Amino acid sequence: MKTQYSRRYFLRQAGRFGLAGIAAAGGLAALNGCNGNQEAEKSSSEALPNQYKSALDAAQEAAEPCNDTSSLSQAELETRENFEYVSRSPDGTELCRDCSFWRPSAKGDLCGTCTLMEGPIHPLGTCISWEEK
Repeated sequence: MKTQYSRRYFLRQAGRFGLAGIAAAGGLAALNGCNGNQEAEKSSSEALPNQYKSALDAAQEAAEPCNDTSSLSQAELETRENFEYVSRSPDGTELCRDCSFWRPSAKGDLCGTCTLMEGPIHPLGTCISWEEK
């Protein structure tokens, strides 16, 4: 006796198995990160061939326009490090745009400035000197 399956049945089953496969792969990736394997700690860009690294860097720069610190001196970069500036606040409560040192861009750009440090400052960033307006 032959059983005929409809296309709908087939697609439904394929979707279930596909989701199960994705979940299993995610679980294995999580377990791989827990075993102390040094290879798992490498960034994804390190695993890419050289021809793709520049494209990845360009995409990251486009996604984070306020990270361009190429015009800053070494001393200015150290000042940013000392203030522990990050372009995205981890808790979201102390944002640069709500800080008394924040200055929005005169041109209406996304990136503003800070009176404590040089360079572009993301409005959703933060540092250890955050002070409420």
